[in-house]
Order: sequence, then structure tokens, then C-alpha cells
Amino acid sequence: MNFFKRAIRSVTRQKSKSLILFAVIFLLGNILAGSVIIQQATQNVEKTTKQQMGALATVEVDYNDEKIMKELEKNNYDYKPLTEKQMKQLGRSPYVKRFDYSVESGIQSRNLKGYTAKTKKKEMKEQSGDDSKGELPYFPLRGVQDPKLMDVALGKIKLVEGKSFTADDIKTGKPVIVMSKQLAKTNGFHLGDEVTLDNILRDAMGGPLDKSYDVKVTLIGIYEPVLTSAKTSDSKTDKGRQAERIESDKYNTIYSSNSVVTKLNSGYFELMKTETPDLYSQMISGIDESKLTVQYFTPVFQLKSVDAIGKFKSEMAPLLPKYYTVLASTDEFDKSAGQFSKLAAISKSVIVAAISLSIILILLVILLFMRDRKRELGIYLSLGDKKSTIMLQIMVEVLSIAIIALVLSLVTGKFLGSFASEAFLSNASKSSTSNQMMEMGSALSRLGTEFDTEKIANNYAVSFTPFYIVTYLLAGLGTVIVSVLLSTLYIFKLKPKKILLG
Repeated sequence: MNFFKRAIRSVTRQKSKSLILFAVIFLLGNILAGSVIIQQATQNVEKTTKQQMGALATVEVDYNDEKIMKELEKNNYDYKPLTEKQMKQLGRSPYVKRFDYSVESGIQSRNLKGYTAKTKKKEMKEQSGDDSKGELPYFPLRGVQDPKLMDVALGKIKLVEGKSFTADDIKTGKPVIVMSKQLAKTNGFHLGDEVTLDNILRDAMGGPLDKSYDVKVTLIGIYEPVLTSAKTSDSKTDKGRQAERIESDKYNTIYSSNSVVTKLNSGYFELMKTETPDLYSQMISGIDESKLTVQYFTPVFQLKSVDAIGKFKSEMAPLLPKYYTVLASTDEFDKSAGQFSKLAAISKSVIVAAISLSIILILLVILLFMRDRKRELGIYLSLGDKKSTIMLQIMVEVLSIAIIALVLSLVTGKFLGSFASEAFLSNASKSSTSNQMMEMGSALSRLGTEFDTEKIANNYAVSFTPFYIVTYLLAGLGTVIVSVLLSTLYIFKLKPKKILLG
């Protein structure tokens, strides 16, 4: 009888010992399977979320950095803005796919009616020019230098009517704009219409005055925002109100060239200086008046891949002026996904512990059973079997049991991992005090890269994947094989004559 048939008969004949070994491997397999699937899930959530955030970066002063803020306070916030030459140098990086830089601004208008997403007509009316309470709709202005509009390339908006800017529009500062379909419909605008962008002056108490700085522009393009989520926010919470503001801004944003937005800004300050000199003096108190005419550009870089973000940061660091840093869209994941990082670290530790414990326990069980079968093994050796043949027999016996146990624990371990991760994340979210959306005041936040722990959690899923199955089975079978090889060292100590005479 060959060793393979002997191994199968030994397993079926010694049912109690086989069941004990099965139970040990099955229980340890559940722990290992649960840990492996959690590890895979945490890796997948990071990859998926960062892909959704996009490979975007900007260069600006990081106001969330306490060290930088202390230095700025000491120097009375005296720092130089990025120049167009510097931004173009950064844009030539081999990791950059395309880039643009913008003058960010906004106006409060009496002539324009603001559009509020998913609102009632009554609420729209309240925002449309009724300034009895000093409340006027706000319209973000976004200057562009790239005539093709980066937001179109990024899939944040899509042009549905008209056209984008031409290179000549950007170069000459032609007074033309692109606005959303919803905003145009609310105000009754059509392509080719002349639109007056009026920025209302305010008094010292913040109330609107009768004076405004006006710029007449022509509507050449109409876009629609591309919304990524249909989930309605709770407007009663701070987070919900912030989400609604971000969503409304997507409809109320007006695009024009950097030159037009700069003209609006400088003209507004000149009007303020003339009409409300006291308020103007108060505003520039302690500030060099010449700095009001300096334009602060916000660059946005679309990188070739998410993996290029780290390399781009390293390459750009020596080129940046003092106080500036590279902020990437994926930075917020590291801030909002603390519990996922902890879960990944815990699961990794459990995998190492489970493998180590499995080797020790399986080794001890096999050694215990081999000591009971010492006479049987001595007979095989006395009949001329090689020790390597007996080792193969033990290997087949254990693996035949282990394969069944590991396959079953593959399924039950998935549910164990799902239950354990849900319990951990639930407790972590209850104890978390920083579940806020991304609000960096930067180009990244207005490009729609806001993510919080809730959105990240939606990407977390414990599920079967080919990679998980292969990884777990290789880890499980490898552990069993190592245990068997260590235990079979006992066979080399066996002396047939001594065993039979004993």
C-alpha cells in the first residue's frame, strides 16, 4: 500500500483525532481569514477613495499648519504671492497632466437672482434681491487662464450650450462669462445676452448700500454641474448646511478670465476708497495699501495619476517660496480615515499573531498525535519505508484535513471579519470628534474633493475577491506546511529497533 492510501485510511480510521485537528485549524483559520479580509478591505477603501478624490494638487499657504501660522503672525502675515512664472515652472513637472491658475473672488449682487439647489420657489425668491434684511445672494467668481476650462476636463461641469473661452478672450481680457444653466434660467438669460455683474458696497455694519461697482459682460457659454451624489443633506446640521452651500456654489459660480475678475476686484476697492473712506481705512489698517493691487493666484495641477502625488510633492518642495506647501486632494483621506488606518494596523498585527499561533498549536497537536502513533511509525520504518515517505504521509494526512477546514473558514471568516470591522468602526465613529468635510479654503475644496468619514465608510466593503481567496489560502496552507515540516523532525529521532523492543 502506498503512502497516499495509508494517509487517507489513517484520517478516516482515527476520526476523533482528525476532528480535533480539524477544529483547531478551523478556529485558527477563522481568525486568519477575518484578519486577511479586513486588511484587504482597508487597502481597497484607500485605493477607491483616493481614485474618487482625483489626482489633484495645489500650492498655497497651509493655514492649518500651526508652525507656519506662528511664523506668519510674527511677520505680520508678510509673504509674497506666487508669480505666474513660478506657477508655469511648477506646471512643467513631468508628473503634471495639465494645470491652470485662477483669481478667486465673488460678488454680492442686487441685480442677479441666486439659485439654490433643491429648493422651493419661495426660498428662491428670498434670495433674489430682497435686501430688506441685508441678505443678498453671493456668486463665486472663478478666473481662468486655460481657455478650455479645467473643470470641464475634470468632469466637474459640462458645457451644454454655447462655447468656452478662446485664447484671445483670455489674452485680451474680453468681458465674457460662462454660467450654469440653472442660474441663467433663474435670471432669464440666454446666450449672447449682456449681463451686469454688480458688486454691492456695504457699510460698517455689513448692510448693503446703494452704490455698486458694475462690469458689463456677455454670456457666451452655459454649463451644468456634474453631481456625484444624490444624497440629500440634513440642513439642520452644520455639516448639512456646509454641504448645501457647496452644492449651491456649483450652480452659482460664474467663470471668466483672470483679467475680468481682477478688474472687478480692483474696481471694487477703488469704489470703496471713494464712497466709504472710513470703512476702507479700517479694512486696510496695518496693511500695505500697495498689496491690495497684487493678485493672488491659486494654481491647480491635475497629475497623471494618484501615485504621482508623493513624487510631485517631493519634486516641488525645493522650488516653493517661503510658507508655501503642496496640498493634494488625497491629504484629506489621511485626516478623515484615522479609524481605517487603525483597523488596518490591528488586522495586520492579528495576521502575524494568528500565523504564529497557528504554527505553534498545529505543531503541538501533530507532535502529540505522532507520539501516540510511535509504534505504528516504527513498524513502517522496520518494513523498509524511508523517513521521507513517512513525512509525505503525515503531510497528506494533515493537508487533507486542513484544506477542508480552510475552505470552510474562508466563508465563516468573512462574516467574522465583517462583524468585527463594523463593531470597531461603529465605536470609532461615536468617539470621533472630527467628522468634518474638507474645508481648506483652497482650490481643492471648490473642485469637489470634499470627503468625510461617512463618504469613506461608504467605500468600505468586506467582500470576497480573488485576491483575498488566494492570499488567505496561501497563508493558511503555508502555515500548515511549516507546522508539518517542523513536526516531522520528530521522525528523524525514531529508531525502529528501539521502538519495537520497547
